[in-house]
Amino acid sequence: MTTLTVRPIAPGPHLVDVPTDYRPHVRGRRGEPHRFPAATYLCRSVAREERALAQDALDAVDRTATRRIGGLGAVVALLFAAALFLLATGRADTRSGVVTLATLGALAVVAIVSLVAVLRSHEREHDVLAERVRMYDARLLELRPRR
Repeated sequence: MTTLTVRPIAPGPHLVDVPTDYRPHVRGRRGEPHRFPAATYLCRSVAREERALAQDALDAVDRTATRRIGGLGAVVALLFAAALFLLATGRADTRSGVVTLATLGALAVVAIVSLVAVLRSHEREHDVLAERVRMYDARLLELRPRR
């Protein structure tokens, strides 16, 4: 058997115009058509338009993530405040108070885990879209008219 030799490839921007589905795969966005990138190697105006669309998608994802993270952060803060209120009023000494405190703690753990999951999924989605914007920026530099 022969062995395959591996050549190190110099890192650089990924500048391949291939049909790829650039829609973010987020639950709840059903029914949207697939959007394939235009051939940005043809002209500068097409590359500019594709970059604008990519930047808009990145901004929309960031706004959505900000709302989700803010909402989950508010839930965690409310649960923490409710637990502090229960402890400050002395109601945590009764049997129902202990059960309520344990329930608040469990809900806080669930909210924090979901907050971490949202942060991680947003990070992945943001990285993909930011790379797409960088790709179009690099394409625009390549298409810059030379004098």
